Amino acid sequence: MLSEKQMDTISEIINIGVGNGSASLSKMIDGEILLNVPYVNVISFEEVLVELNKLGVEDLHAVELQFSGEYEGSANVILPEDSATQLASILIHEDPASDTLIEMKDGIMIEVGNILLNAIMGSFGDILNAPLDYRIPRSFQGNISGLHDQLDHEKFSQVLICRTNFSARGKNISGEILIMYEMRSFDKLKKVLEKMIGE
Repeated sequence: MLSEKQMDTISEIINIGVGNGSASLSKMIDGEILLNVPYVNVISFEEVLVELNKLGVEDLHAVELQFSGEYEGSANVILPEDSATQLASILIHEDPASDTLIEMKDGIMIEVGNILLNAIMGSFGDILNAPLDYRIPRSFQGNISGLHDQLDHEKFSQVLICRTNFSARGKNISGEILIMYEMRSFDKLKKVLEKMIGE
């Protein structure tokens, strides 16, 4: 696990990335989208299902961005299905029940996930001086168990979880961001953080 100082440093890095992602998403709607991350924690893979159930819904819309380089892993933005619909509606100014939105929603969510996750992981790469390479993002729509089953149980043992709140045009949208590190990458991350903060 990480020390309190290491967690504080990670929270700062994430908030920088979220701020950059928020600015990019705001440009998409020519208005302000506020994002904040009130909760950051490191959990074991076994605890992921418990955390996802805290969203209080069964159906989810998720986008995964795999990364490699100095660190290897997978970053995921996960929203309740209704929240994903609401966010897509805000971004393209369409009624949530319109055929246009239904047809475009998955592509919109991939774009949102790509912007947000690139911003967050980019802040890690910049601050830790460790550029990352990314694969093409992919999406998932289904229930919590289905999403959990798709995650690589053997490869990832430690998961960085961030509770995320979106606020735009009077609507509040909550979701989760999961950043899963391959074990050697997580150990490397810990050592770099120790060096940064002088532990």
